[in-house]
Amino acid sequence: MALEHEFARHYEVLTISRPDLDLLGSPREIHRVLDGLDFDLLLLPAGITDVDHCERRPDEAWKANAGAPAHIADWCAKRGIRMIHFGTDYVFEGVKSTPYHEEDATAPISVYGKCKLAGERAVIQASPANLVVRLSWLFGPGKAGATPDWAVQLAMEQDFLKIASDRISMPTYTIDVARGLYPLLFDPKATGWLHMANSSSCSWLEWAKFSIDAAVDAGLTVRTRMVNSTTMAEVFLNRAHRPKYTVFATDKYESLTGKKLPCWQEAVKRYVKETVVPRYRDNGLRAAV
Repeated sequence: MALEHEFARHYEVLTISRPDLDLLGSPREIHRVLDGLDFDLLLLPAGITDVDHCERRPDEAWKANAGAPAHIADWCAKRGIRMIHFGTDYVFEGVKSTPYHEEDATAPISVYGKCKLAGERAVIQASPANLVVRLSWLFGPGKAGATPDWAVQLAMEQDFLKIASDRISMPTYTIDVARGLYPLLFDPKATGWLHMANSSSCSWLEWAKFSIDAAVDAGLTVRTRMVNSTTMAEVFLNRAHRPKYTVFATDKYESLTGKKLPCWQEAVKRYVKETVVPRYRDNGLRAAV
């Protein structure tokens, strides 16, 4: 959604919806959809991102997150069309204590991470012109299940929250990603893997608490601002494994573009003020102004 809205301001954008292109379809079915389109650059943000669903339905996960990107990349390569695919921090094991660079060894610990890594590799292998942009902790319009949204919702419904403090990464605003991609879209030097995220890192607990505080500062009345610490082991008991630490080194992005994305705190404030709080205000729910 963010990519489409942002790029439509400057380019003619063809949007391929999921009903039109089934990521679980055969190579022939996927290619047939693409055959009817005319474009110069293909961006693929689609996939199955529910980590637990991927663990329960690995066949679907592998088709959507590995097979479909490979089929699409193959089609693009045969026509000399550049492809930008979006990867994930879940390709890393998460045992480091220093930021992950693009060339660091991958070791995914979930079906989601494994099939996404296979999809990334297929895209890179299909053409030297392709780019895989790895993102972490995404939030933004159209992603109502992300931390700022559910943290604020729970703060309005419950007396206290418990959120893992031993999970650390970099929140990434989809709108900032879209805007930050402009200089890379047709840059012949922007190939291979690229790590991209809003500046600075935090724990999951810090992200949730900051989101709630931002909502209150923007005029929303919540039931509680109390957020207690727990562990990933407790939160994700009997669920798919998640990496604990996936902070990115973004040196390559900064070298290519000469800039950094805004810090995550500023991005969260913007998103909460412009999207989350108005959602409750429009529904007549406890908005104090």
